Amino acid sequence: MKYRVNKKRNGVNKKELYYAQPVWSGLVGTREIAHQLAARSTLSPADIRATLIGLVEVMENYLHLGYSVKLDDLGVFRLSLTSDGYEEADDCTPHRVRAGKLCFRADTQLKKNLKNVKFERAGDN
Repeated sequence: MKYRVNKKRNGVNKKELYYAQPVWSGLVGTREIAHQLAARSTLSPADIRATLIGLVEVMENYLHLGYSVKLDDLGVFRLSLTSDGYEEADDCTPHRVRAGKLCFRADTQLKKNLKNVKFERAGDN
């Protein structure tokens, strides 16, 4: 993975320091992933794409029902929620609560494999 070095102001002591920032190689979409998976299996790219679309729909349903969704070897997805603060508990009604973020916690082995990432400094701007 390539990175570049940029100067940023440190929030603690307001000193400008240099930090590594990723240089993204691009975006890989469902079609490319489906073709890669099809090459490793007996399924067609269309079968895999249909499965991935179905996976998203099923996950969304479970997340809306308050479940965390664990995909083995990948990690756990869950919704966070938020609301404004109220002086009385009764004022925190359902229509005042909203979904915050979709949170992801990587599987332990997936995190361990991050130690194997090789880094290369990209050309400076």
